Amino acid sequence: MRKNSSSYPIELAPDAFGESSVLADLLAGASRVLIVADMNVVQRTAGLGTKIGRYVQAHGITLAGSPVVIGGGEKIKSDNLQSALKVASAILEAKLSRTDVVLALGGGTVLDVAGYAAAQARGGVNIVRLPTTPLAMMSAAFARQASVNASAVKDALRVPSVPSAVVVDPLFANSVLDGVWRSGMGAAVRLAAATDAALLKKLEKLTPDYAARRPDVLEDVLKAVLATRAKKGGSDLALWAANRIESLSGYKLPHGYGVSIGLVLELCAAVERGAVDEADVLRVREILRACGALEGLAHAQYVLQQVDALLCGLDAWLLAEPEGVPTLTALGKSEAVAEPDREAYRAALKRLRATD
Repeated sequence: MRKNSSSYPIELAPDAFGESSVLADLLAGASRVLIVADMNVVQRTAGLGTKIGRYVQAHGITLAGSPVVIGGGEKIKSDNLQSALKVASAILEAKLSRTDVVLALGGGTVLDVAGYAAAQARGGVNIVRLPTTPLAMMSAAFARQASVNASAVKDALRVPSVPSAVVVDPLFANSVLDGVWRSGMGAAVRLAAATDAALLKKLEKLTPDYAARRPDVLEDVLKAVLATRAKKGGSDLALWAANRIESLSGYKLPHGYGVSIGLVLELCAAVERGAVDEADVLRVREILRACGALEGLAHAQYVLQQVDALLCGLDAWLLAEPEGVPTLTALGKSEAVAEPDREAYRAALKRLRATD
């Protein structure tokens, strides 16, 4: 497990552009703020522009021009840098400096693209992340890199990108599609499987109400996830598989579903190595199934049949992360392994193909 102990504030702020002063307090030291927003969020959140306008006026926040709106989804990371260049151009045209801030508002791909541009424009501009999907709130917003795709390789181009702060507003998740909501739980379960068995037990109890899209339960899940991150750090467990599955599907399979499939693959491989029991696999699968996070498995069977191509994801991971591939040593514990057990993964893929 690689701990991602943050050196930046992480704040849970329901209705961040409403009565809360959390975001304003975090932006208080910024001379100007350039907003980069996810088009899906803008279109699906009624009155967002007006709400933001009132908020910045009430708190004396100076905007560096009009918001930059970019499309969401993996396509903006695979467009030959066009979306990243759009953001970078806006940063340059606004003459942002080291005392200014880019406020990135959106799902994981928008956070990546905005972060990639902000990290390179004039050698780096501060960025505050405001994730809007459950998956981004639980995982993507805490990445210490920003990445885009190139040469058919997921996250091939990476730059260091540590946010100045992360503000999590669960209200934004109310506007996401059902599949995006359901798959978000996979990120929480992945963190629990890698770092904290007690968190897994808590998520198990919350799953039925999470599946019913209860906003208060999402907030409970977020509080538990953020507390675990603060105490034990994060983990990249199963991300090599999630990235590879997503890439081999031509990005038709969303990353959220890839995370859950990758986690089950890791658990099956851990059974082959004797690190976890079969009961652990069944337990985690049931949590993921009950909340809908495993709905992508039936559509990923053709990818899971490409065993050699899929296992190349291990090599791709090791090129970028030479300390090793995060691997389960027990339920709730993981460590980086420089030489992953490929035969265990082959056996795990065979097992995974036999179920849906």
